Amino acid sequence: MHFSIVKREPSYFFENIHEDLNRFLKDTFGDIEYLDKTNNSIYKAFRPAVEVKEKKNEYKIKIELPNVNKEDIDVELSENSLSLKAESKFEECKEEENLKTTEFRYGKFVRTIPLEHAINIEEAKSEFKNGILHIELPKLHQDKKEDTKKLKID
Repeated sequence: MHFSIVKREPSYFFENIHEDLNRFLKDTFGDIEYLDKTNNSIYKAFRPAVEVKEKKNEYKIKIELPNVNKEDIDVELSENSLSLKAESKFEECKEEENLKTTEFRYGKFVRTIPLEHAINIEEAKSEFKNGILHIELPKLHQDKKEDTKKLKID
């Protein structure tokens, strides 16, 4: 019996592990779905994408919130975290309508994003535009402590 040794880079093994794991979980458990009274799937769990960028003096955060009204978004800031609550509401079909398929995701969403550096709560800004919530959080460069604050969304 003859075996050959093939040298591989360690990163090769981990290159697609995230995609493989997601595929395995989806194949095993499927998407999280909610069923109506007749056990028909009506909507999937709402889990929006989040992007956090850290700059020298601030954090810039983008949160994808399609089909969400500004009034249904709640953001709270503390010294080292941002907490977001939002809801994408499912619109009931009228009797003469028949929903054949939907790939939209609906439901409540709660997420806390920990931040490595303390932030200046009073100088925080946000804007909701085209289904994307943009948040700018200046870093706090003093030993000053601040309480929790609700962030007003413009």
